[in-house]
Amino acid sequence: MTSAFIFDFDGTLVDSEQAIYQCFQSITKQLAPERMEYAKNILIGPPLRDTASEILGPDHQDSLDEFVQLFIAMHDEQVIQHTQPYPDVIQVLKQLYNKNISMTVATNKRLAPTQKLIDHFGWNDYFSFIECSDSQNEMRNKDSMIQDIINQNELFHGSFFVGDTVNDGLSANLNQLRFIKACYGYGRDQDWSNVTTYQEIHQFIEILKLI
Repeated sequence: MTSAFIFDFDGTLVDSEQAIYQCFQSITKQLAPERMEYAKNILIGPPLRDTASEILGPDHQDSLDEFVQLFIAMHDEQVIQHTQPYPDVIQVLKQLYNKNISMTVATNKRLAPTQKLIDHFGWNDYFSFIECSDSQNEMRNKDSMIQDIINQNELFHGSFFVGDTVNDGLSANLNQLRFIKACYGYGRDQDWSNVTTYQEIHQFIEILKLI
């Protein structure tokens, strides 16, 4: 079995919680102020449009497009200022790269802010592919992104998938990948009973024990 890695992005490689919640709350206050509790407690990780729809609730779906556009403008402007890699991520990615271990990213985050951050951190050489929900003409879920990665490079068949949400785990299980649960991420309060986990990590540096 391969030692290649597919990484989720938000909640796994980078901590974007502050920037995302600030945007959610600011926009919700403007468009649907009675839904603020949803904006404060929503899970980070699902695609933007799905999350925006859940925050707005059934009575404000006519504001969905506006919510998404406001989020894109606000978030993309401040994403670098308010997003940092988790401890040891820079060091570990460099070590994996120097060992010629293949790595990719599969994230529900949009391509523009993802690429902006990867450029900023100098990670472009590390990843064979960067697959985002909007990388192609049609929006894709995490399962489809993983399938596309495997189809592009057989090295990722049976690879490790490192993620922090139940959706990450289920997508890894569906594609017969070894799921590494990033316990420090955003899915800590989710119900994990239906996810098969190969290993849990509480710090990113624990990845090195797998190689």
